[in-house]
Amino acid sequence: MDGFYVAYEYGSGAAWAFVKADTADEVVAEVPELDVYDTPPEWMTVEDMHRVREHASVEMAATNLDSILDASRRLSLAVAS
Repeated sequence: MDGFYVAYEYGSGAAWAFVKADTADEVVAEVPELDVYDTPPEWMTVEDMHRVREHASVEMAATNLDSILDASRRLSLAVAS
């Protein structure tokens, strides 16, 4: 895999994104608030994975919590369309 699925849990749900990074430790060091997944969660379908990667991908160099939340908003808009 060329990156990691990440989630920011906010009580009533989670903001999901795909961070392009070499290691999970690199992601955690930059944004420790995220849950980082080496493999997608079991509930995530192939379509879900595709949507996250297509609409909510973030480069490691630009990764911060705001970029994850912005990516998740793009994902929400794409899913709602």
